[in-house]
Amino acid sequence: MIINEREITDFDEIDRVLSSSRVCRISLINGEWPYIIPMCFGYNLNGGKLELFFRCEEKGKKMDLIKNNSNAAFEVDKLLEIVNDKDYYGFAVPSYRSITGTGIIEVTTGIEKITGLDYIMKKYGETPNEGKLPEQVLNTFAVLKLTAGEFCCKEHNINNCSE
Repeated sequence: MIINEREITDFDEIDRVLSSSRVCRISLINGEWPYIIPMCFGYNLNGGKLELFFRCEEKGKKMDLIKNNSNAAFEVDKLLEIVNDKDYYGFAVPSYRSITGTGIIEVTTGIEKITGLDYIMKKYGETPNEGKLPEQVLNTFAVLKLTAGEFCCKEHNINNCSE
């Protein structure tokens, strides 16, 4: 299997990767070095467009970095299995599906904040608040939205390739 054959373009399959993945890693710009944070997330995949949502504290390093530079990268993956492959001298080789991309990350407000929180809650099997949280509770945290400018879903299946 060559690299291009690994790409998953079917949006139903991409949705399955997003729904079954538990953590999204976002990378922000911290001077000349990336700053990577694993986070719980919610998402909206509609019409080929992807938005990722994250709940976090209103203050802190990631918020300072976003204020300075809203460019971000992200990675989501679903581990399928680990194989000790004889073709790799017995080394452990992962089979997985992943989505990587870049975009703009911003702090949401108003209805977009509530909608983003609902996406996060639905993803983890919680009952969405559907706008029923008191404003004083909503004001205790931030909801970030990363709008993917581009993204790519790929599969690395050790049973179907030899690199």
